[in-house]
Amino acid sequence: MAIIDHAVYATQPHPLDQQITKHLHAANPDPIDGEIYALIVPDSNRLQGGTVAAEAYKLLKGRAYDTVVLIAPSHTGTFQRMNICSVNTYVTPLGSLAVNDRIRHELCDEDDDIFVDDSGHFHTDGIDVQLPYLQTVLDEFDIVPVVMGEESPAFCRELGHAIGEITYNRRALVVASADVIDASEEDMAVFREAFEQADVSRLMMVLNGGRLEIEGKGPLLVALIAALHRRASNVQVLAMEPSERNTPGAIGAVLWR
Repeated sequence: MAIIDHAVYATQPHPLDQQITKHLHAANPDPIDGEIYALIVPDSNRLQGGTVAAEAYKLLKGRAYDTVVLIAPSHTGTFQRMNICSVNTYVTPLGSLAVNDRIRHELCDEDDDIFVDDSGHFHTDGIDVQLPYLQTVLDEFDIVPVVMGEESPAFCRELGHAIGEITYNRRALVVASADVIDASEEDMAVFREAFEQADVSRLMMVLNGGRLEIEGKGPLLVALIAALHRRASNVQVLAMEPSERNTPGAIGAVLWR
């Protein structure tokens, strides 16, 4: 495996800022005319996924959100619930972000399977990868970090509808992280078609059919369900890279109305 495949995001402010700025400068997505409700971005902290992440995050420049709800898979094992972290301030190399306590508890009240618990949180992948990008492209916002310890269709529908309901009349963005672990070109094409058609039932069949392996299939489905609840009418895959040589592939997508 080439050395570049091992490269990860820096842990210190200046080099991390340089890495993110470089990726964003090189990104050139087509402009989105409408309100962006959700992004799908790479989950891994490998620097290689930054080109795909930047295609999505660059679309946020010039936009404003009060709250960003982040959804990631668990990287510390499964548990039968969805957890929102207990801390009130989330610290990154680029600064601190407030956790929106009101929305945190509204989500817990909305669904019996959502808890305030730190299990699954504070990992080098997932949410911690996304926050520096958000801090670079957005000005003032707070966050609600959610880790899915269970990604069954039922849990995806529960969390998707809960987030869609809570954020319906708020200036909020959903960011879900996912990586392609194993998939053929044919399977990727089927996935893309189902996703861009916003066909939740078919997408669940594709993701749970055993031929396509995506880490973060739950967050991806939740973002779609939540965006559709808010009447999103457009889904576009911006970039998609297959896995190769034991390196995760990447997905970048935007959902808007």
